[in-house]
Amino acid sequence: MNKAKYFPVVYGVLSAIIGFLAVLIICHRLRLQLSIAIIFSSLFAIFFFVLSYFRAHASLEIKRITAKYHLSASDLAKITGMKETDFPFVNGKLQLILPKRKWPELLTKLQEFEQNKTKN
Repeated sequence: MNKAKYFPVVYGVLSAIIGFLAVLIICHRLRLQLSIAIIFSSLFAIFFFVLSYFRAHASLEIKRITAKYHLSASDLAKITGMKETDFPFVNGKLQLILPKRKWPELLTKLQEFEQNKTKN
């Protein structure tokens, strides 16, 4: 079994649990009713799960495409139009130091690159 495919789910669940507990404690400190506190905590838990899941999934996809096509920092800079220094490699693996808000743009461009490669 590929453990990497479960990472986004596990990461999302842990983030959701921590978020749920944190918001529940804050609501308790604000002396909100238990039912309202649970509703707020559940909404935040869902938000944190979705956010963490998609971040972990994007990170894995970016690294998978980079490894599959043996892309270097200069290759990634050409594909994305970003700076070569945005893509450091440590021990042959890409380190994502870009702000997380840029990950969707990077992932979209890499997926387009992958689709073009598979067509040719």
